Amino acid sequence: MGGLIDEVAALLKRSFGLDAASIGSSAIERAVQQRATSCGLADLELYWQHLHKAPAELQELIEAVVVPETWFLRDRESFAALGQLAGEWLRRSAGGVLRLLSLPCSTGEEPYSMAITLLEAGVPVRQFTVDAVDISSQSLELARRAEYGRNAFRGTEPGFRERYFSGVEDRWRLNDAVRRQVRCRQGNLLGGDLLQGEPAYDIVFCRNVLIYFDRATQQQALAVIARLLKPEGVVFVGPSEAALLLRHDFQSLKLPLSFAFRRAAAPAIAPARPAATRKAVAPPAAPPR
Repeated sequence: MGGLIDEVAALLKRSFGLDAASIGSSAIERAVQQRATSCGLADLELYWQHLHKAPAELQELIEAVVVPETWFLRDRESFAALGQLAGEWLRRSAGGVLRLLSLPCSTGEEPYSMAITLLEAGVPVRQFTVDAVDISSQSLELARRAEYGRNAFRGTEPGFRERYFSGVEDRWRLNDAVRRQVRCRQGNLLGGDLLQGEPAYDIVFCRNVLIYFDRATQQQALAVIARLLKPEGVVFVGPSEAALLLRHDFQSLKLPLSFAFRRAAAPAIAPARPAATRKAVAPPAAPPR
């Protein structure tokens, strides 16, 4: 059993960077057992063979391993900082469009919280867009549906749900005005073609995912984030990921408890040491114009 689960863990790491140590081999074993049962395969060796023969099954296994844990306005200080940055951008903007990215977006609570934050900061709908990307097709389906239960609103202020949602039986449906600001699409953070051809983003939320990668994969993921960001862009990470950013040429914006970073400025070129005293030499002639 251990050897097969180790093989599955290695496959998951190659597929989307998951470090098995971050969730434990027992979690992977449970996901394998679940998928084997769903496929009608009692023998895990048979499931392993099926996994290689049916490309779609790998996605199903990823769905079983990825357990989203999110809610609206999670870590409120990050959204307070986003509102502050958006207000500053709006004051100096001359009709531009603020581009935001939620990666991974899970079931949509984060990107919709980003859109609501910008609306409350006074940014007109025509002046911002939010892209929401996740590897899980099931999570994206739920995000597009935009209907949530009570647990999605833990910690939100009184009136938040009433302002932006409509009651539908025992669930709450997000208003269309907010939904239209968010574009959901499938993608892999470690995929070489992630968002290729898209303009760079002003703000990226990539929170609580780097902790599931080993160091080499973290570095690879940060290179992707740097590629997706504008030179002056801002990335928000989770609390336990802040030290990682500081070790990889990012600098904190020092907004309290927001864990917001920009890429560090290129180091200044050190002045050349004075040359040894020599006989003066005439400078070369200027090139012809």
